[in-house]
Amino acid sequence: MHVIKSIGWVVGLSLVAGVISTAPARADSYSDITGTNIWNNTAPIFETDTELPDGLIANITRVNRESEQAFDTCNNAIAQAEQNTPTIRRYARQPGTETAALPAACRQLEALRAEADNLRRTVEDVERSRSNPALLTW
Repeated sequence: MHVIKSIGWVVGLSLVAGVISTAPARADSYSDITGTNIWNNTAPIFETDTELPDGLIANITRVNRESEQAFDTCNNAIAQAEQNTPTIRRYARQPGTETAALPAACRQLEALRAEADNLRRTVEDVERSRSNPALLTW
């Protein structure tokens, strides 16, 4: 009887000791950022000696300036057209065939947007040619 009781105590105490010893053994991982050598997983990009096309920055600046002016002019033209439009309600089953005329300033703004897209593609091509994938670290 004492043997069974002793074995029960040994098994019980072993379980309690095992639970107590495994509880503080959690794997909380905190990175050490106290030093000066912090790796942030950003790959360095080494540029080559490719030059920008002549006048690219001047064209971008010109398109930006003209776009701002065309945007303001287009907004003013649309606001003026809305003021001049009569407020007559039209009840019909089919949509009307009349379309509003697009102001010239808005057509100019659309042309400038297309030119800006072409300049954006040119800049992306230059960036792609400047970065050499053989020089990347991974």
